[in-house]
Amino acid sequence: MFPRISAINPTDRADLLAAVAEFVTDPPAANHSNPSFPQVLVPGSDHPALEALAAAIRKNKPGLESLLDSSARFSSGASQECRGFRDGDGGVWIQEHGIRGGRGDQDVYRRPVFTANELPLEIRIGFHNEMAYLPDYPDVVMFFCEIAPPEGGETGIVQGRTVYDAMARDYPEFVRNLEEKGLVYYNFLAENEWKEKFGTDDRSQAELKASKLSKKLQWLDDGRVKVYHGPRPAIKQLKENSKTWFNNIGTSNPTTPNLRHLEYGDGTPLPLDALKASLAFMNDHQVPHKWKPGDVMVVNNHAVLHSRHPSKPPRRLLVSDFLSCKKSRL
Repeated sequence: MFPRISAINPTDRADLLAAVAEFVTDPPAANHSNPSFPQVLVPGSDHPALEALAAAIRKNKPGLESLLDSSARFSSGASQECRGFRDGDGGVWIQEHGIRGGRGDQDVYRRPVFTANELPLEIRIGFHNEMAYLPDYPDVVMFFCEIAPPEGGETGIVQGRTVYDAMARDYPEFVRNLEEKGLVYYNFLAENEWKEKFGTDDRSQAELKASKLSKKLQWLDDGRVKVYHGPRPAIKQLKENSKTWFNNIGTSNPTTPNLRHLEYGDGTPLPLDALKASLAFMNDHQVPHKWKPGDVMVVNNHAVLHSRHPSKPPRRLLVSDFLSCKKSRL
């Protein structure tokens, strides 16, 4: 069951966990086998002052970060201002990651806060680690619910090492190839699309702009361009000597190949049966969070994948991704 924190004032993990008094009424999914994931912290007051809560977070940064190492964390009804959780000297996570690679489907809300992916709400966004297709990806991703949808719209989360363990057991050759070859992510742009996207009709200028976004371009005879990232690692070593699923395979759709193009780092195709199995496993072992206004979710991007369920409008989440304040990555 999820803990309820009546006061956030301890200075280390042991004291923090000792402060647990009650539990909230939102248990994890019935088919989820790890009751300690995710960690949920709820302020004792229904309407805590933002300044006091931010001060408590800053004071207890080590304990809170230790909880984040291998899980995600919610803080329900905590605030009506997303920036308060990440701004200021001595905040929990203060070094912004930025927007390398572009955010074509997101609007700037107030830097460094953005709206979450603005693809139509009826579209399901599959499990992924944020910007795993880039060499420079965020350590931490924070979501804030401004408007909760009337139906659907849950954010699903799943632990990457759970996915890795299952796939390594059932599809060892697939996982071995992912570890040895990595992944290439790519899509195609028509001639008018790449000219608009890069703001030029000069191929050399387009290539220069693409390189600044860690993209490579391959010009095709029909006027289109293949835009790709990679090869990028698909499996990541966590600091506790375990491996985790770290990729955007979950955003692919084996029945609609042109939705997301993936291949091994050497250009060979991924096995369809293993792809489908990985998607099914993540879906079956996810913890879906049904949003309420004011909810905050903080995700360790190295260890946890997230997704978006389809929903009815309106739904508005704000997101900020940034580097851990620790010198070394989690």
